[in-house]
Amino acid sequence: MKKLFYIICSAAVLFGCTPTSNNSIDFSDYEGNQVKVTLSSEAAIPAEGGSVTATVSTNMDFDVRIPEKDPWLTFSRADSVLTFTASANTASTLRYTSAAIVDTERDIIMTRIEIQQAGTEKEVVKKTFSVSPTSISVDADKTSSSFSVSGDVSWTVKSDNASFVPSPASGSGNGTVTVSFPANTNTESEVTANLTVSTEDDAYVTSYTVTITQAKAKAAGLDPVKPAAGTVLAEWEFETAQIENLRQGGIEKVSLDDDNKPGNVGDPYFNSQVSGNGKLEYFNGSDKSAYSTKKHKRRVGTRGEPCIYGTWVNDYILWSAPTESGAPLAAGTKIKLNFALRPNGAGVMRDWKCEVLDGEEWKELEGVTLQYNPSGDKTLENPTEVNAIIIRTYTLTKNTEKAAFRFTCTSQVNSAGSESSELVKGDALRFAGKFLEAVTDYELSLQVPENPKIMVVE
Repeated sequence: MKKLFYIICSAAVLFGCTPTSNNSIDFSDYEGNQVKVTLSSEAAIPAEGGSVTATVSTNMDFDVRIPEKDPWLTFSRADSVLTFTASANTASTLRYTSAAIVDTERDIIMTRIEIQQAGTEKEVVKKTFSVSPTSISVDADKTSSSFSVSGDVSWTVKSDNASFVPSPASGSGNGTVTVSFPANTNTESEVTANLTVSTEDDAYVTSYTVTITQAKAKAAGLDPVKPAAGTVLAEWEFETAQIENLRQGGIEKVSLDDDNKPGNVGDPYFNSQVSGNGKLEYFNGSDKSAYSTKKHKRRVGTRGEPCIYGTWVNDYILWSAPTESGAPLAAGTKIKLNFALRPNGAGVMRDWKCEVLDGEEWKELEGVTLQYNPSGDKTLENPTEVNAIIIRTYTLTKNTEKAAFRFTCTSQVNSAGSESSELVKGDALRFAGKFLEAVTDYELSLQVPENPKIMVVE
């Protein structure tokens, strides 16, 4: 459940803002000018409706824009003081929108204010007791998985499948629950377990259910297959409406301390929620804890675009997709990966090696160079952030378990072209998507026309 607060985003982190608890924030990185926004309150607008004011201090002329899809929020303006008013929310769930503060001369967003309004049913209290993710999918040979509990209550965990054992089975406050279970050797059916996480404190939402689905085992001796040309093995969709679906892989469930450890801690991933059983995973290639506990993290941005903070040498991205039956891909199958990357800041590492899995070997393909223009002024003609459209094809020479492409960071040169000696925690490597709430031409230029896909060419 989303935390209920207002989010202020500077232009430098336009598409991946970080929540803050301060109600008076200075921004000095917008074209050398200072922007200051002060909110009258950090509390959520209640379900019955209400208002909040924001005072904008800047030496630029500005407009205010609210997406047309959100008529429930209106605003009035008296010089630099904005009053946002929400009508009554009759739904049980919270709703939110983003008000853009736009430089009128250059049609550039200087900052955003994300405004959220509570729903009618206990929505406010959910922020103090929550579970993430609530849906977990694992392979047949996997024997453990985990989820996080957040809040200030005592809680217990009970499983409806005796083979799925949670540890700890109870706790208080924030914690990580690891569930252990045997490998699934059944080739005919999946195994499912529902774990109920509950509290006896009825002042809060009292329970959540975490469902773990373990895939059926692969049948022994499946003959390799060559799917028909045009077969999509996996497809992802990165846009605003998909935020919760993307989070189901637990990408945000690991703690920051754990996330600094090498590997894919906690097995977070982005599943191919459009089609197929593919996974997008980001592996931390080195121990980053010496730099800062907040240097490296993985999350879903406010636009639905997956983003990685603190990229560094030896980190790698893994795209993979099995066939529908689980049979290996036959030698001679030509596969293609199509996706887009974008550095949302100059500190993202620039150079990435590309490899494809062929049999049990990784074969090197053309690499990727990311581009960021720190002198750009965020216009369509002179952008700072630049999408890298990445298309890689390969014809397998051996039977291969699944389609898999790997991209590994190879140097400490950042996307602005300078060698880095320190991790940059605020700059995000972003998997570009088709987010919905574009306001300016510049935002539209950052969208991509096609979802990420792994498909068979021939």
